Amino acid sequence: MADTVTLDMNDLNADIPALTDALTLRMQEAVVMCMEPHGHSSGVSCDLRNSDEVLADLRIQWNMSYSENIRRSFGDARNAAERAGEAIAILIILAFTNYTVVERARIKSGFDYWLSRTDDDDDYLFQHEMGLEAKGLSRARKPSDIAWAIKRGIAQIAESTNAKIPAIIVATDFSRPTIYMVRYEP
Repeated sequence: MADTVTLDMNDLNADIPALTDALTLRMQEAVVMCMEPHGHSSGVSCDLRNSDEVLADLRIQWNMSYSENIRRSFGDARNAAERAGEAIAILIILAFTNYTVVERARIKSGFDYWLSRTDDDDDYLFQHEMGLEAKGLSRARKPSDIAWAIKRGIAQIAESTNAKIPAIIVATDFSRPTIYMVRYEP
């Protein structure tokens, strides 16, 4: 297996075209809310997997402390899981593909964000080449729960108006933690 890849929550920032400083802060809080109640601290190790194999060993880092205010703002980890799943998915895209996240997709589009290649010219912001669907599970009760989340993401894309566009589905189980990345091809 290759070297360990670090996903640093500080890499979520307004330099990513689809994010603002306020949204990145909320995403970072969501990750802390999903990780720390399970006993995970910054630097926690996890696997990046596809359906069949381990793709990489990851470390997830954050420098924000869990607080009662964060807990109160989300209520519980289940409420934070969607936003935390998006945070992890965006960092996975940046670390393992030549895409960046350029725009939030509309509701019912089949996925959460539009992706464009980072190696394109300066106009990449106006190109929607691929979709990103993020799934966050605060606690998968059994291994099949994350497989079900991936299948749900694929079905959601396949039933949408964007079914002919390729996409990447990233599902994160914060209780273990484990991350799955699967590519959807129309």
